Amino acid sequence: MEKADKEKKIFQAALSLFAHYGFRKTTVEDVAAKVGMTKSNIYFYVKNKQDLYEKSVSHALEQWRNAVAAEIEKADTAREKFVVAASRSFAYLEDQKELRNLLIKNPDIFTLSATEDRFYEVNQRAMQMLKQVIRQGIDEGVFYPVDVDHVTEFLFSVYIMFLIKTYVKSDGSSSDRMYEEGLALIYRGLCKP
Repeated sequence: MEKADKEKKIFQAALSLFAHYGFRKTTVEDVAAKVGMTKSNIYFYVKNKQDLYEKSVSHALEQWRNAVAAEIEKADTAREKFVVAASRSFAYLEDQKELRNLLIKNPDIFTLSATEDRFYEVNQRAMQMLKQVIRQGIDEGVFYPVDVDHVTEFLFSVYIMFLIKTYVKSDGSSSDRMYEEGLALIYRGLCKP
């Protein structure tokens, strides 16, 4: 088995255990046992338990981003890509029970502050994907010419807050209608022309 395949197996097993037992109760030995390795072998891939946790979460977030990127690639226009990005980015967690559970146990995975973001690089790649869609929309003449960096940061912040409200600190109400209205607001704007 290649190193990348072993890492993937380790990170998926660790994510599963962290999601189920939490950071404190999960040990490196637990992860090693789950993947059929020794604790020493795990340390070829990570420095310590904190590093294992952060790499496991980064791996899961990167898979999320990759799944959304693959769906965006299937769309042609910027408008289609924006809708796909918004819907797939949001819906992805519905199918990812372990990642969802982990976010509930550790809501500070999502942060609105770049200085506190432990997953800055992954989030920056996700934002870059959104920037490309916005730039394409401007080039196609279907989006207003805007400051792409600031608009992307704003939309990403709204998205993070919406994820937290829906999956992490849910009050039990459905967010579907809020999502639809939010997307419509982004397209139409608030003020009548």
